[in-house]
Amino acid sequence: MTVTVKGRLGDRLLSKGLVSKEQLDVALKEQQRAHRPLGEILISLAFVSQESITRLVAEDLGCAFLSAFEVDPDPLLVSALDPAFVRETLSFPVKMQGGSLLVLMADPDDTQKVSQVRARFPYPLEIALTTESDVLALLGQHVRGQTARTAQVFADLAQDGGRELPVEKVTQAVLLDGIYRGATDIHIEPDERVTRVRYRIDGILQPGENLPSHATSAVVSRIKILSGLDISERRRPQDGRIRFAFDERHVDLRVSIMPTTDGENVVIRILDKSGTGGKLAALGIIGPQVRAMQTIATRSHGLFLVTGPTGSGKTTTLYSLLGEVDAMGRNVATIEDPVEYRLPLLRQSQVDPAIGFGFQEGLRALLRQDPDVILIGEIRDAETAQMAIKASMTGHLVFSTLHTNTALGAIPRLVDIGIDSYLIEDSLIGVLAQRLVRRVCKFCAKPVEPTEHDVRWLDGDVGGPMAGAGCERCRNSGFSGRTVISEIFLPDDASAEAIRSKADMSLLRRLALEGGMRTMTDDGKAKVRAGITTRSEVERVNRSHRLDDEEREGTHGKSAK
Repeated sequence: MTVTVKGRLGDRLLSKGLVSKEQLDVALKEQQRAHRPLGEILISLAFVSQESITRLVAEDLGCAFLSAFEVDPDPLLVSALDPAFVRETLSFPVKMQGGSLLVLMADPDDTQKVSQVRARFPYPLEIALTTESDVLALLGQHVRGQTARTAQVFADLAQDGGRELPVEKVTQAVLLDGIYRGATDIHIEPDERVTRVRYRIDGILQPGENLPSHATSAVVSRIKILSGLDISERRRPQDGRIRFAFDERHVDLRVSIMPTTDGENVVIRILDKSGTGGKLAALGIIGPQVRAMQTIATRSHGLFLVTGPTGSGKTTTLYSLLGEVDAMGRNVATIEDPVEYRLPLLRQSQVDPAIGFGFQEGLRALLRQDPDVILIGEIRDAETAQMAIKASMTGHLVFSTLHTNTALGAIPRLVDIGIDSYLIEDSLIGVLAQRLVRRVCKFCAKPVEPTEHDVRWLDGDVGGPMAGAGCERCRNSGFSGRTVISEIFLPDDASAEAIRSKADMSLLRRLALEGGMRTMTDDGKAKVRAGITTRSEVERVNRSHRLDDEEREGTHGKSAK
């Protein structure tokens, strides 16, 4: 993007509270050393987003700023659009309005690109500014030929007589299909007669284009080559990583290969860096919970845990929490398995059990590196838990994850793996439990009349529930994207004493509720009332709602007496 901000960029970002004085000073020193534009340096250091700077440019140009999520392109315009033209001009036509064509552009100061757009579309133009990544995101989501690439490869092969399988093209098509569909995981599952390809989108596995069984070995071998694995080894599990380039961008893929009776099963995790390091509110953690976590980020020591099942967004939340930490004045380090996202200003280490470098060894070495804030990827055993707690009690702020269903469930889990209750009480400063629920597609969302069950579930406060009717944008699912429902437990004097005295969970839960804890179900209800998600979706992912019902009908009622 070649457009520039009028006035001193640093001063404007500072006045809007988008960067701190310390961050700006660091960026200015780096600019003197590297002789690069200040905006580019601020973005590379993750001090400010590309969108924030682009919004300033939009103010200077006197035009609107629109993100990819704020527009619904006209299918007739999109159907005739050339992907090469979009990439070359970094422009995307949206729709006709008031006799003018609304076009999103990432480079409206480039007169040559504007001329190309005017030559292609013979209408008065209304230009809105957006980021380059948003233009490419729209390209992937809407332009024909960017999805279902696997099907197109096989169609071309059939026309060719099917003489030779283009393994590289098939493999690339499978990966691109997953990326452009917005999948978090790609599953390649061999069966006796066919190999299924499935994509996990918004937490749900959806079918892709199946591969012929005779092509499976070649495709798996190609994936092994890309991820640096041993193609001759087919009897043992293997893990690798791919740095995949597309549309002048890169995405990291984490590969897991597991031998099965019908061949090697492949699962590829797509690591989307755009989902990390963002604001907590953007994840769906809002209100008092955000304020509580921002306070925790300023603490000098203590242990804070994020809990939930695999795939519930724990790592993303922890990275977003690290974004609230003053990494300029504090030494922030991580020990992970694996390092999924590489972020600036963090010292990140990856464990490798094959050489005896596990979480315990890594944490022991890390404590000699004078850290202030430590992120431990996961607490899996007593040794790691004990070291994390000792670190939190000796002047370090420690973040980690734990596999439990509720926030309060972290306490018996720590006890089960061998941690004394008095150590938990001394070190634990908070636990966040979370789940990911699908968001109602905003492009086909319609108000719904709540049923009697809905009214009871919402405690009589219905709000404005919505449901998606299904459209091309959400592939007729009625859902698009995900958000967090969560609960946060912050021990007070009463609950801390209950932890130390090994009180049962019912008492601890009652004390937490009396102390103001809002449960995950309560958070889900609030998002249903706001039309963000649906009751069925909250109940699908949140088993703890049964505990809430029992609490409301039983334990809580007894305590009131």
